[in-house]
Amino acid sequence: MPIRAYCTICSDFFDHCRDVAAIHCGHTFHYECLLQWFQTAPTKTCPQCRKQVSTRHIINKLFFDIGGEEESSADPESLQNEVDRMRALLSSKERDWRDKQKAIDGLKDTVDKQRRDLDSVRKEIMDKEMLCIALKKQMAYLEAQQSDVQAAKDEVRRLRTKIQTFERLDVLLKGQRDEVESMVTDMGVSPASVEQLSIYCISLKKEYDNLKVNLKSSNEMCEKLKREVLSSNTKLQKAAMEVNQTKEEKNCLQKDLSNADKEISSLRKKVEFLQKTLSTPTRTNEALSRLVFESPAPLELKPPRLYHSADEELDLNMTYDITTPGHMTSRSTPVPPKKMRLDPPASPVSKQSGTCPSAQGQEPVSIPAFRNSLLFRKKSLGSMLDPQRKAGVVRT
Repeated sequence: MPIRAYCTICSDFFDHCRDVAAIHCGHTFHYECLLQWFQTAPTKTCPQCRKQVSTRHIINKLFFDIGGEEESSADPESLQNEVDRMRALLSSKERDWRDKQKAIDGLKDTVDKQRRDLDSVRKEIMDKEMLCIALKKQMAYLEAQQSDVQAAKDEVRRLRTKIQTFERLDVLLKGQRDEVESMVTDMGVSPASVEQLSIYCISLKKEYDNLKVNLKSSNEMCEKLKREVLSSNTKLQKAAMEVNQTKEEKNCLQKDLSNADKEISSLRKKVEFLQKTLSTPTRTNEALSRLVFESPAPLELKPPRLYHSADEELDLNMTYDITTPGHMTSRSTPVPPKKMRLDPPASPVSKQSGTCPSAQGQEPVSIPAFRNSLLFRKKSLGSMLDPQRKAGVVRT
């Protein structure tokens, strides 16, 4: 039968895993629980009967004899102790977990707070850095302004000294003798005054040399301008002469143009007259019209040419579109031989038109291109072109 005793300190049943101790009053406890009791209690008394005891009276370990048949069976006290221990351990772990969870929550809150603080600090740092950059730029600008101001002050001081020197030089150059003497007297005889006077003398010498050079250059420029004026007048006279000559040539060309128009009108009248003459149905006129209008034309018949004036240049690249008439076959119709008389035109003919033969024995047409043609030569007996005895005569 198992022992159903338990420790009154920890309320666990005795088992074979932990040592059981006893004191002289006879009460039993776990050895670890008894030592812990003596260490924490204000007085060393028995936890159950409260008698005075000491560590010397403790029996460290008690041995219990248990039957062998019961060794294999599970010990309910040890199991209960194990369950209680596990429950206590679980409660302790849960309590530790809750404490740790609270600590974790507190740490999370702290981390969030620290993070917010860090963000605010970073923002402040960025603002401070931007402020530092702006202040640095402003400082650099102020330093540049200060350097510019210092340079301007130096420049003002230098220009003021220079203005004073120039004023004195102006007095020397333009002032009266009394003013110059009073200025030299005011300067004194100190080394600085002597140096200033030497500077004035050098400046006067340079000014005198510059004036001489300017005078020389002015004289040269005046001579050059005079020569240019003479040359311009000569060119103007030549241009006026050329304009007058051009006007005269223009008038001559206009006269030549009017004469050419008159000659063209006269030649047109002659052409009309020749066309009327060629329209007469005779063998000679048919041969003449065939020579004139058929292609190819005789070599002696020169084409019309355009003559340019002497002042204009010839354009060798210019082309003309000349239409060659098609080939025409002439058919001669037999007509009775008869004489036709053509009265001269009422309008007078100009000098350039030439004269036409009036006698019956002369050639019918006096055109240079047709002089060598066989058709205008005198016919011999037995000619095929004129079987009749007498040919028609064209009178003008």
